[in-house]
Amino acid sequence: MKRAGGLLVAAACLLAEGLATDRIRAEVIEEIVAWVNGDIITKSELEREEQILLADIYRRFTGSDLDARVSKTRAEMLERMIDRKILVQRASHLYDMSKMRNALLESFKEQQKVKTEEELERLLAQDGMTIDELKDRLVEMYAPEEIIRFEVVGRMSVSDKEVAAYYITHVEEWEVPATATLREIVLLAGTDDRDRRRAEIEGIRERAVAPGTDFGALAGEVSESGTKSSGGLLGPLGRGDLAPALDEAAFHVPVGEVSPVIEMPHGFHLIRVESRSEARRKPLDEVKETVRADLEQAKYALVLDEYLKKARGESAIVVAEAYKDRLAPASAPRPEGVEKDEQGR
Repeated sequence: MKRAGGLLVAAACLLAEGLATDRIRAEVIEEIVAWVNGDIITKSELEREEQILLADIYRRFTGSDLDARVSKTRAEMLERMIDRKILVQRASHLYDMSKMRNALLESFKEQQKVKTEEELERLLAQDGMTIDELKDRLVEMYAPEEIIRFEVVGRMSVSDKEVAAYYITHVEEWEVPATATLREIVLLAGTDDRDRRRAEIEGIRERAVAPGTDFGALAGEVSESGTKSSGGLLGPLGRGDLAPALDEAAFHVPVGEVSPVIEMPHGFHLIRVESRSEARRKPLDEVKETVRADLEQAKYALVLDEYLKKARGESAIVVAEAYKDRLAPASAPRPEGVEKDEQGR
């Protein structure tokens, strides 16, 4: 199950972009976009994150899909940044941030195969960044994930009752259709040579049903179908995938036996059924973990949204008038199949 993917995209992109930074210098007066419990979000921070994310979107999408992604990203950006500020602040009340900063730095050095802090300092200096600034970025990226894991993921669950209810109300999802795998031999025939070709296919059938005959090898020898190179192999196929006469043979000729000659407008077919599976419905025990994972993902999105709304309500947030239209719209309704648990989660 994905965890906090959308919320942390901006922070992840910042790190992925070479950790470049346009640090605020003392002589520059920053325009403040929002205050979050005393911490500020500046215009340059908002623009930097937006540019990074939009650059990635422009690389991956085009046309109307691109327009929709750009519009959605711009609409959600400020609220994501506010949420991230709140989560980092909450982490500072629950964790020893000094230990977290140092642990994240060591993990970063290990991932980047940097052996010493001196080497790291040299690399960061190329981007005009210090180790303390890198630690800040790492905390900004990972502290929200830790808080969400502790306060959201760790306190939610999907009950067996919910799994069973979803299974019962979505039985069509668990239907497995009948399939057949077969081999074919095809002789093509026009209106002028049908009798001759019919006699040929009857002779081929006599060879095909003889003890010890390898039908696939025979198909490779005499078939005039595109499947000749694979020994006439077709499938697995579902009902209705073939013309009616061929479909009837595929699902009624006993497995391992060769069909009678089947006449078609373009010629004649022989079919040998290699294997067949009957239609069935997957039992609950077979799919319950898949159902649980899907419901967990749906509930996670819902519970995270509710948690963030509550966290915002408990925070002192002031958005500058010029940026109030940058806040995301209300969240979507509860996903189907997800019920609140006994604590209302």
